[in-house]
Amino acid sequence: MQLLMMRHGEAGFEQSVDEQRRLTDLGQREVLHMGSKLAPWFTECQLVLVSPYVRAQQTLTCLTSYLPESAQVVTLPELTPESNPDLSHDVIAAHCELTQAKRVLVIAHMPLLAYLVREFVPGQEPPLFATAAVASIELSDAGHKLTGMHAPAFTEVL
Repeated sequence: MQLLMMRHGEAGFEQSVDEQRRLTDLGQREVLHMGSKLAPWFTECQLVLVSPYVRAQQTLTCLTSYLPESAQVVTLPELTPESNPDLSHDVIAAHCELTQAKRVLVIAHMPLLAYLVREFVPGQEPPLFATAAVASIELSDAGHKLTGMHAPAFTEVL
C-alpha cells in the first residue's frame, strides 16, 4: 500500500482562529502544482483522509480534478496540528484496513505530519514538510519505508 501524506498549501493569518485560516493565492498555486506534478499518484487514490481545518479542506478542493470521482473522502478530527500522533496513526491505519485501499492520501498539518512519518516508519527521523509537500510511504508486510519527499519549487509556483 502507498500512503501519501500532504501538508496543506500556504495559509494566511487574516483569521484570528487557527481552524479558520485560509489558503493564500500562492498556497492554492502550490497545491495545484503538486496535483499536476504527482497526478499519476493522485489519480489512483482510493481513500482521502483530511483535517477539518479550512486550509486542509481547501487543499482537498484544489486537488479534486486530480482525484478519482470514486475516491472515498473522510474528514477526521484526529488530523489537526495538535493531534496525538499515536492516536492519529491508529485511526489512519484503521481506515486503511477497513477500506483495503491500495493508495491513500492524508491531508494534514505540521507538526503532526512529521510525527506520523515516524509512526509509520519506525526509526525514521521526522522530516520537515514545506507547504504542499508530499511524503510517500510504502507499507508492506516486509516493512514500511519512506520512499520520497516532494515539494513545490518556489519558482514553479510563482
